[in-house]
Amino acid sequence: MLAAAFCTSAFAQTQSGYFLDNYVYGYRLNPAIMSEKAFFGLGVGNIDLTGKSNLGLSDLLYKNPSGDGLVTGLNKSISAEEFLANIKDANNLGLNGGVNLISFGARKEHKMSTFEINVRANSAAYLPGDAFKFLKCGTENGGSYDLSSLNANMNAYLEIALGRAYENQKSNFTFGFRAKFLLGLAAADIAATKANLTINETQASADVLASGKLACSLGSFATDPDGNLTVNFNQDPAAFRPAGYGGAVDLGIRWKPFKLLSITAGISDLGCMYWKYNSLAQAQGSYEFNGLEEVGPDTDVNAELDQMQKELLSVFNLSPVAGSESSFAMLPFTANAGARLRLPILSFISVGGLATYHYDPLAPWYDCRAGVTLTPFSWLSVSANTGKTSYGDVCGAALSFSLLFLNLFVSADAYQGPLGVYAIDGVDIPYFGGVPYPVDSFNYKVNVGLTMQLGKRYKVR
Repeated sequence: MLAAAFCTSAFAQTQSGYFLDNYVYGYRLNPAIMSEKAFFGLGVGNIDLTGKSNLGLSDLLYKNPSGDGLVTGLNKSISAEEFLANIKDANNLGLNGGVNLISFGARKEHKMSTFEINVRANSAAYLPGDAFKFLKCGTENGGSYDLSSLNANMNAYLEIALGRAYENQKSNFTFGFRAKFLLGLAAADIAATKANLTINETQASADVLASGKLACSLGSFATDPDGNLTVNFNQDPAAFRPAGYGGAVDLGIRWKPFKLLSITAGISDLGCMYWKYNSLAQAQGSYEFNGLEEVGPDTDVNAELDQMQKELLSVFNLSPVAGSESSFAMLPFTANAGARLRLPILSFISVGGLATYHYDPLAPWYDCRAGVTLTPFSWLSVSANTGKTSYGDVCGAALSFSLLFLNLFVSADAYQGPLGVYAIDGVDIPYFGGVPYPVDSFNYKVNVGLTMQLGKRYKVR
């Protein structure tokens, strides 16, 4: 039940930026990486969006065996063995985003200081394989399912970060750190601690213990007229209070064993977060049905079975309960190591590699890639990379362009696998008129920003 706390801090830095020259926000990946100039960003300094899942549509959609078009894996024409072979024991879907409100970097010959304020929002859902097995098989094969790892959570918070990097000329080492203060805006977590379901031709039973937690001074759990859980919001902004507090540090080093080679290593988000949940909900109970005891000529069997289904599903309904709760947990962290080599003769070309590992207890992932960068002019740098991740093959690209005192950067890390098109009413849409979608597990990240760069330029590669 610590999912909301664990998922508080998302990896907010694109790996493609590591390979780019004159990338302002390289210190987010490793605080020992200094920008080439002093900079200032406001509002649009850095905007990022990430979407990822270890399920692709190829796991859910299939060609219709009896004709054209597509059908879902729940269709009777698709066998349970074929459908469930593609479903993982733990299936996840995540969406993270962030906006940089203000950022500032002061650069001198061998040191740099940074300050920034960001707003971040994260959401994730985790589905056990038995959830898909239940939807597909129902009462078949004994009809016994464990849904205990069902979880959905979201959070939003304000991040205030202060960083410092210093280069030791004698050892060619650069040391960097960032200290972060986190101010929780809102968080919600719904999770099943126990959810065992058995349903077959003669028996239906459920044993459930699930809870919901909401940390938001402007909202509280309630139920709608149909008895479903909802949230009532207070429209008075003056009622806002912080929903949590936290802190973290980033640490990094950079070493240049000789002029053309730089080696880096860093770790981000070493810290913890405290959330104060002001509104709670709970589903707890058991239900057992062993068939109709008395069936007579006046018995409406369908009505009895409908009532049984309602009573069975009602055990899973979350209802508001009195009280409050708090949680205090370690943040997920990210570790990375990389190297970049500038070619001896063609100094405008550099090659490199980066390995990243992100840990959280629900969905850890890795990312390993190699890239090449072209910097023909001090005001233009472009980079491309490719590699493998927990979500499949990936490719990335990045651009840094400076005009006068303005610097624009754009980067994207994208799924590198087969693409398909949607089908409507069983008819395939032509590719160029259709909507491409990732067939396999995917991970997309977009990062864009516009900053002002001022003062002297220092080469850091």
